[in-house]
Amino acid sequence: EGYRIDRTVLTSSEMQSILTGLRSLDSVSGTNKYQQLMDKLAMGNSSILTSNSHILIDLSSWYKSCLAPKIELIQAAIGAREYITFAYFGPSGESRRKLEPYLLVFQWSSWYLLAYCREREDFRLFKLNRLWEAECLEETFSPRTVPEEKLDAFRHFTDEIRLRARFSEGVKFRLIEEYGPSSFTRLEDGTLLVEDLGFTNYPVLLEWALSFGSNIEVLEPE
Repeated sequence: EGYRIDRTVLTSSEMQSILTGLRSLDSVSGTNKYQQLMDKLAMGNSSILTSNSHILIDLSSWYKSCLAPKIELIQAAIGAREYITFAYFGPSGESRRKLEPYLLVFQWSSWYLLAYCREREDFRLFKLNRLWEAECLEETFSPRTVPEEKLDAFRHFTDEIRLRARFSEGVKFRLIEEYGPSSFTRLEDGTLLVEDLGFTNYPVLLEWALSFGSNIEVLEPE
């Protein structure tokens, strides 16, 4: 009783690393719980909170005002093992889902929910920006064991369609930004040849290719 951890266990650099992580979560929090935690960790040494940090992580987006309530609701549902229901807007249309929520995932610059869909009888990944009118139901479920492969977010995208295309020099920056400088080969005429980019489905490929306008010539697929 009354035992306290000596704060010297953590160096100033280590404390900064912890606070950087907490600040990133605070950027999408609908409450001030992370700020309260930061204040507790820095108690007696307020300079830690005000000192310069070399990393600033903002996990929010243009949807910040509605993103934080979604995350708080989903976190509460996961903790209470309660079903959630929401309207979901996907490529195949609009649907109403009832799910067992298991994990919030931040991947590819967006937030997702890994949940078990009772209708599809499988785990699915749902993008939070497409998820609206979410409600936490006062109905609990028995938690399932999430298969290890479902925790690998990249497995949700099969990249079965391969793209081969030529791009103009003017869009080189986009290829480097999205796929890196090794993703293309410069040809003698100055165009950039991309040999093997993977896409999950044709609508995604079509939308991405058309975003280049006249700066792309698709060679494969037809």
